[in-house]
Amino acid sequence: MDGYRGLFRTADDELSGGERKRVFIARALAQESEVILLDEPTATLDIHHQVDLLQRMLDLNREKGMTLVMASHDINLASEFCDRLILLKNGRINHMGPPEAVITKERLESVYGCPVGVDPNPESGKPRVTLIKRERPPT
Repeated sequence: MDGYRGLFRTADDELSGGERKRVFIARALAQESEVILLDEPTATLDIHHQVDLLQRMLDLNREKGMTLVMASHDINLASEFCDRLILLKNGRINHMGPPEAVITKERLESVYGCPVGVDPNPESGKPRVTLIKRERPPT
């Protein structure tokens, strides 16, 4: 049977990680649930598909009243596409509220332990995080 393994391929074998993720999300949406939980939905997607997916999620929220809960490490995407954020530290809620209240230099540096810059996105006005490289002392 091992000699035939390459002959019997599934559609999943031919899809990229991002394509598989989009199919999985489409399956979840087809169930027309009132609440959709998304765990890192944009993690394997390129920028175009990240924005497209999140814009479609927003459209579903606004048009059908669907509640969407998303876990994400991408603070900038969360800032742009989410109405409310929960910032966790050591598994506990550190702060909760709209992006403007949650995404501050002081809060992020306290939670993540590294320097960041926070300024308004020139297009949307939402908070935007810039990573700041720490200089390491020579060894």
